[in-house]
Parts: sequence; C-alpha cells; structure tokens
Amino acid sequence: MVPLRIDVIDARPALAPLRPRLVLKDFTSKDLTSKNSTSEAFLRRQTRTNPLRRLENISALAAAAAVLLYFIISFGVSVFHTVQSSYSLVSTPTILMISKTVKHGDTLSRFASRYGDSNTYILDREEQIARVNHLSGFAPLLPGQHLLIPVTSPTVIAQIEQNYHHTRVASR
Repeated sequence: MVPLRIDVIDARPALAPLRPRLVLKDFTSKDLTSKNSTSEAFLRRQTRTNPLRRLENISALAAAAAVLLYFIISFGVSVFHTVQSSYSLVSTPTILMISKTVKHGDTLSRFASRYGDSNTYILDREEQIARVNHLSGFAPLLPGQHLLIPVTSPTVIAQIEQNYHHTRVASR
C-alpha cells in the first residue's frame, strides 16, 4: 500500500498563500529514502522539461496551426467564388422593340406568336406586349392603333436586322 502525504511547497511569490498538495509517494523506493527526497527536489524533477514532451507540444501546435490555416483559406476561397458568381454577367435575352400598326383582325396572340420566342409561354408573351403598351387585358385592338412589340425570338431578330441592312444598302 502506498502511504499518502501532504506536502506544502514553498515555491511561490512573496504574497501568494501556501497551497497544500496531495502527493502520492512510494516510500519503499531507494531514491525517496535518501537525502534528496525533500519537496524541493521533487519540485525540480516535476518542473524539468522533457525534450520529447516539448517536441510533442510543438508538433501539436503546428498541426493546429495547419488546420486553422486550411479553414481560413477554404473560407476565403468560398467567399471569393460567391462574390464572383454574384457579379458575373447574367445573359439576358436580346429584346428588339418594333413598332406595328394594328390592322383589321390583328390580336395580341397573333403578334405574340409571330414575334415572341417559341420557348416562352404564349400568354406570357401576350402579357408582355400588353404591359409595354399599357393595355388592359380585355381592351380590343383598334385598326390604326400603333403598338410597340418586344421581339424576343432570335430568328425573328436576325430576319429583321437582315431586312433592315438590305433596305439601308438599297436606299443608298
């Protein structure tokens, strides 16, 4: 059985109170029965730094620093990609506005099907024409009325531009 002993260690600043420490010692050991078994020798042995322990502490600190650096860099990269994607140019469809005079029998759906993009729902194209011209949904179109029609179909835009350039060249 190992006897217990309370040691009071006097390695303190001048104003600090004494603190008792519970120490487990094997009094049957050879070096503890000699003269060097005082509390000062015990304290010196405990405070002496072990080179392997110091190396373990340095390697643990380096590993923690590497993990922290990894998280800081990955956070910075993710913030950079988020900001870059929010400022990237959004491809908006090209819209060309043309003016048309309403003839007898013309309807918004006819203009929408002729000049709108076929990938867009027909009622959305009709609503877009009505919104541009400040028309209510139930107001009939009158012959002679001028409408601005947003052209979103790429093929129709290309045809209109080609006709425009041919008429410009022919008029010179």
